Amino acid sequence: MEANGAETAGLIGEGREAPEPGAIRRLHRKLSRGLAQYVATRRIRAKNREPLVSFTFDDVPDTALIHGAPVLEGQGARGTFYIAGGLCGRTEPDRQLISSPGCIELHRRGHEIGCHTFSHPDLQTLDAAALSMEIASNRAFFRELAPDLVLESFAYPYGRSSFARKLQVQACFRSCRGNRAGVNGGMVDLGMLRAMAIDYATDRDRVARAIDGAVGCNGWLIFFTHDVAPRPTWIGCTPQFLDAAIAYARGRGCEIVTVREGLRRIGALPTREGSESEAWHDGR
Repeated sequence: MEANGAETAGLIGEGREAPEPGAIRRLHRKLSRGLAQYVATRRIRAKNREPLVSFTFDDVPDTALIHGAPVLEGQGARGTFYIAGGLCGRTEPDRQLISSPGCIELHRRGHEIGCHTFSHPDLQTLDAAALSMEIASNRAFFRELAPDLVLESFAYPYGRSSFARKLQVQACFRSCRGNRAGVNGGMVDLGMLRAMAIDYATDRDRVARAIDGAVGCNGWLIFFTHDVAPRPTWIGCTPQFLDAAIAYARGRGCEIVTVREGLRRIGALPTREGSESEAWHDGR
């Protein structure tokens, strides 16, 4: 039985027009993004014995190598650098991205290299095949740079993902990090680790409160920033600010760890390497 025009109008509301297809797509994308952020899909109970703090860098600008890495090393720490291989060497209006030799240098100095896709797309815009290609391309890029460099940690470009792509990417890496602020403690979602930004809007009191919160719940706090420079962009910080944050975390009794080491401390890494490890490395 077909509905006539009057009946159809009544179904969608008197005097209202049916939603535009674009509006429906935007609503669907927003709902999917919310599900990815708030629905835990790879839960593990953290078993760390002491509070943990990680300092991570996204994209990565060359100043994170020039200024950021030495600050960490000066305090006996290492960081995790989430790099999109397709951006390496690119010059942008307000920053220079790290070069291929710079990536190798970070790796040789003991820092962790994480995956940030290859071309830094918004995962909400990708289908399954396109995301698989992004991951495979970045793995191939770094495998050619350094055969012993294995990408085990992932950070979502722009800190977001659709629910479907979250499920896909979490099957390829040991952890995936977003940008939703908070401490990882108790039941942790390895598919969307929480992280706090260090940028133009972040002051020392806010950093101190976040670290104090991690200490209070024996949690794992992950910071993320981009460039580290005397005059940083709005998404970066100064070397002095980074140094002060590390020193405060140490002073509060926190262990400064890479994301990979943080996973080990909370009991997320498998006890046996081998076939499972190879599957992670290949992205299967």
